[in-house]
Amino acid sequence: MAIFASTARLRRLAFAAAGASCSFAALAHDLWLAREQNAFVLYQGHRHSAHEGQEIVPYPATAVSEAICLDGKGSLKAVRYGSAHPVRVDADCAAVPVAMSSGYWTKTVWETRNVPKTGISGVVQSWLAEETVKRVERWIPAAAMPMSPRLEITPLVDPWSLTPGDKLRLRVSFAGQPVAGVPVAYDGEVRGTTGDDGSIALRLRHPGMQMISASVELPLADGKADRLIRASALNFELPAR
Repeated sequence: MAIFASTARLRRLAFAAAGASCSFAALAHDLWLAREQNAFVLYQGHRHSAHEGQEIVPYPATAVSEAICLDGKGSLKAVRYGSAHPVRVDADCAAVPVAMSSGYWTKTVWETRNVPKTGISGVVQSWLAEETVKRVERWIPAAAMPMSPRLEITPLVDPWSLTPGDKLRLRVSFAGQPVAGVPVAYDGEVRGTTGDDGSIALRLRHPGMQMISASVELPLADGKADRLIRASALNFELPAR
């Protein structure tokens, strides 16, 4: 399923990533996949955030465009997902990436609206948001490889072999290729940027839900927004010991 990016495009991504820390602020809500009644359930909000805000923020189910299942044998396949909020993926998967887009956003001197900038006065900035969230539920070797053609965060080792205080090595990729210079956040706080091989080591600081995120920005010339923000989140849960 991998789609490979050109070298020139990867250079543009790396350049955009170098100044992308402000995109964490533009994407105001966390995304995560919870495991509930044998399903993966997609939420957004601030339940696992140190920042103030509504615990669960509804989103239109039509924002979700794809769900992929990595099964226990290491095979990838697109799977069906629900048509109502919160979107559910009823599948037995070792890992599940879900793709969505919250659409166009425009910030003016008065407010921020979920609309293109076309015809709006007082525009300060505008962007198109494309997001991917992946939950790793159990470890198999194939989970150490990218699973989608989008921006993605991949653990390079079994997270359950580690405990809080240990460092987890990760790789950020786009279209299956590593991306350098990407700011990576843990629990909403940027902890570093990826190296030339797209990798970074982050210290795990607590048991329970792990919230790791990354984003890159690219200029957009469609007349509806100034920039494209590609964001990715990685979730898994560590047991308390």
